Amino acid sequence: MQHPQPVKPRLSLSQNLALSFYWLTSNIQWTALIIIVVPRAVLYIVGRSASTSVLSSLVVLGSIIATFVQPWAGWISDRVRHAWGRRRPYILWGTAGNVLGLIIMAYSGHSLLLFALGYLMVQFFSNLAQAAYQALIPDLVSEEQRGLASGWMGFMTQLAIIFGALAPNYFGDPAIYWILSALLVLGWGVTQFGVHEMDSRQFVVPRVTFAQGLRQLWISPRAFPDFWWVFVTRLMIMLGFATLENYLFYYLKFTVGLNDPESTVFRLLALLTLGSLISVLTAGWLSDRVHKRRILVFVGGLLMGATALTFVFTHSMFLILAMGLVFGVGYGIYLSTDWALAVDVLPPGPTQGRSMGLWQASFNLGQVGAGFIAGLLIGSLSHVMPLGQAYRLLFLITFLYFGTGSVLIYRVRTAA
Repeated sequence: MQHPQPVKPRLSLSQNLALSFYWLTSNIQWTALIIIVVPRAVLYIVGRSASTSVLSSLVVLGSIIATFVQPWAGWISDRVRHAWGRRRPYILWGTAGNVLGLIIMAYSGHSLLLFALGYLMVQFFSNLAQAAYQALIPDLVSEEQRGLASGWMGFMTQLAIIFGALAPNYFGDPAIYWILSALLVLGWGVTQFGVHEMDSRQFVVPRVTFAQGLRQLWISPRAFPDFWWVFVTRLMIMLGFATLENYLFYYLKFTVGLNDPESTVFRLLALLTLGSLISVLTAGWLSDRVHKRRILVFVGGLLMGATALTFVFTHSMFLILAMGLVFGVGYGIYLSTDWALAVDVLPPGPTQGRSMGLWQASFNLGQVGAGFIAGLLIGSLSHVMPLGQAYRLLFLITFLYFGTGSVLIYRVRTAA
């Protein structure tokens, strides 16, 4: 593929906001769905005894879909020839399908099959859009602004947590699904018209066979080992994050013993967001200045791990809430360098969609692994110990995820 490589101008504040705004609305959706809406709906449809296994199955199936969609859709977007550019057409199509899936979930009633169909549609089309969207950063952001752009993505992620956790407390079914749909359309509009891509109809895109296409989806670990070390590091961090995110609701209900976990989830996520807002933009700016992204990833991962370890042993609601703030600081530090570090180690050439899609599979595999391990562990231990104790052991494993990811970042050699 012969794509022109223009000089990338510095992005203004408004351009950075437009670039990251779709990430805000997409993450509002996923925070609301994963933290409260889907666990609450599953509990309503199947009851207490089957809730963990059904939720884990949905998480695993959805994440498997996302794992395959991301690299494929990213590779396809690398080859798009359109007046809007390579990425924005896929963002539009993915957003439309995502909204349709939300509407199906909204009116699924007591039907687990219909609810699961809508949820898996949301997974497919959301990841279709994200595969193209996340390639906009390496496409449009210059090297000296990668940390700042990564910081803005992290900032939007954390801002989304507060709104995503707040919305389900004020809107019930089916209103919450319509609210999330409206936000997605708003996010698409801001990024669609606020980001300026090059007309890709001038690109020369050679035809490839199916076998050649499959080979192009792969990145050689021998040729680009640092890409894969960043991948593995992120996989471990995402295993920890997905476990906390997916099972926080049940931890508070079954371990802490709260009858109404929704309000406490909101308070925890508010503190997490406050902590991350303190750190995310500052750490992103700092990573551009001192070029020490690995140290920042290490510190952020350890702070998140300390939170998971505290959840294993504490009985104090005050300490749980305080560690939510600590987790937020660590997560903000990690997010501020996450995207920048990935872009630093991408293979050269006009294949950013493929590469970022493959990198994003680390997040999706983290969701798969978290759901599979948690479902297996809780399902087995619940027969021999109280459910609350089983969740304490699950969070001990979560601490090991974060610790391993923090240490492995030093296997990356070419990035700072």
